[in-house]
Amino acid sequence: MKYKLRARADREACGASDKSGRPGQASWLKITSRPSRRSITVFYGWVIVGLAFVVQFIAVGSMMQCFPVFLLPLTEEFGIGRAQGALPPVAMMLSGIVFSPLIGMAISRFPIRNVMLAGALAMALGFYALSQATTFWQIVLAYGLAGPPAMGAMGSIACNSLIVNWFERQRSLALGLAMIGMSISGAIMIPAATWGLETWGWRGVYKFFAIIPLGLMPLIAWLVVNRPEDLGLAADGDAPAEVGRSAFESAPAAPSSLRALLGTPTLWLIGAACGLSFFGALAVMNHGIAFAIDRGIDPMRAAGMLSAISVGAATGKLAFGWLADRLGEKGAFKVALTFQFFALLGLATLSGYAALVAASGLFGLGLGGIAPLQVALLARSFRGGDFSRALGLIAPLMIPFQIAGPPLAGWIFDRQGSYDLAIWIFMASTLASGFVISFLRLPDAGKPTPQAE
Repeated sequence: MKYKLRARADREACGASDKSGRPGQASWLKITSRPSRRSITVFYGWVIVGLAFVVQFIAVGSMMQCFPVFLLPLTEEFGIGRAQGALPPVAMMLSGIVFSPLIGMAISRFPIRNVMLAGALAMALGFYALSQATTFWQIVLAYGLAGPPAMGAMGSIACNSLIVNWFERQRSLALGLAMIGMSISGAIMIPAATWGLETWGWRGVYKFFAIIPLGLMPLIAWLVVNRPEDLGLAADGDAPAEVGRSAFESAPAAPSSLRALLGTPTLWLIGAACGLSFFGALAVMNHGIAFAIDRGIDPMRAAGMLSAISVGAATGKLAFGWLADRLGEKGAFKVALTFQFFALLGLATLSGYAALVAASGLFGLGLGGIAPLQVALLARSFRGGDFSRALGLIAPLMIPFQIAGPPLAGWIFDRQGSYDLAIWIFMASTLASGFVISFLRLPDAGKPTPQAE
């Protein structure tokens, strides 16, 4: 059976005009079947989710997930040690402290489409610069300058802002679906990059990676629409208001200043709770194989523990997105923390391979759930332009926790010959996260949140 896919702007029913600036921009997608003449109407917000899935798959997969593929070739090329060779991801995270708030401010002031296009261009230029590098400091600089725009301006900050604009009741589920792209990118892009490395060399792979965001730019320019009102629609596909913007604010309020947002306790509570929950995440992933080998597990089988974390994280993004829409963001957050706590307890006390794989999967499940819940908590707490600015500010609050975990675990192992104390510390940080989140007070769903003065 052949299907015909066509886009139509359904504005006659609501009496609104297309404010996206492109005639014929799709507000709904209608799939028609010629033989049966039946049709399926899809809310355009789900197109935004699909685009966010693809964009985050590429941005995170190429910039972050694939870096281990380049580690050994770069150390051999430039004659450096592995500790120095691991600096590019650290440079990305540290520069994100500066870039993320700026990206959040840009999204609150300019069309998200333009910000994403700028991020795609920065990503392309960054990968091309990597392919031409002649010294290792140029590699570190290119990752530090191109990574945050790629993963923030084109990726997570922009994509999450779009989804928050398009969804209210199903927001957490939509966020979780889009973020699955980040979780599965490594499983697909790492083998592809490894094959490319053997075929073209590391410079050739970087050149290929530079082409990918250029190919995304037309898709971004065509499909991105800031919010449903721009197409005469309402969030979640609800019927538009009969008169003007009565279902929404009468006019968008001016975004609060960064200083005002930083003075909001809610931002610090969410940042601290999420940062504490992520404290052990990178440590478990970076030291996971070494931890398993110390338990007498074969290196090839030890890699299965990391695969279990990846599968669990992908599942957690979807499962906790669904759960938050029913249980509430705080309730789902506490469930995710519970999974993390008992998973760490299992890693500290269990020894069998199957049990360790199960504990790893449980850890990934809880960890994967925190990512969409973090954005959902911010979206409930900050509305309008304040949300994208708060999303940009939350990264500098969490990054210190994220980068502290791996060296702490390594330092403890070097002195005690075991990761046990590190795992117990990460369990304590998980409990501390639950304690902090209990102080967070969220507004009722559907009610606008007062902006920071």
